[in-house]
Amino acid sequence: MTDTGKVPWIVRIPTPVWLLGLIAVALLVDRALELPAVFAHRRAGAALIIAGVALSVWAALTFRRQRAEIVPSSETHGTLVASGPFRFSRNPMYLGALAVGVGAALLAGAWPMWLVPAALFLLQNFVIIPFEERSMERTFGDAYRHYRLRVRRWI
Repeated sequence: MTDTGKVPWIVRIPTPVWLLGLIAVALLVDRALELPAVFAHRRAGAALIIAGVALSVWAALTFRRQRAEIVPSSETHGTLVASGPFRFSRNPMYLGALAVGVGAALLAGAWPMWLVPAALFLLQNFVIIPFEERSMERTFGDAYRHYRLRVRRWI
């Protein structure tokens, strides 16, 4: 919960829903405006999507093995996960979603699609992650503060 006791609605919506929603809006805008492609590279796009999904799945499986809560708006945290991909990034699932967003932009090549990873990064970096970090610090105190010093937010 936040300092005021309420979870922001933005945090309640799972990141995959944000990602898919942003992609859908970008595709609709692109189709409606019939804009020319800006930059596309299908192989790189497909590779990034695969890598992003793989990273997110690895992180989710690590959470499951540790019996950690995966919901960002959760009020409780049973364990501080610092293994698997969490050794390299405090937010590998969000990093995976960003990779999928960039991959989708590379696949489509349309400029509205390039707004997807930018919007997703802003949402994650300035709203969702700070909310989670405050919650984790309240729950785990010094252990989380030491983890934050050891492991970067992104990569």
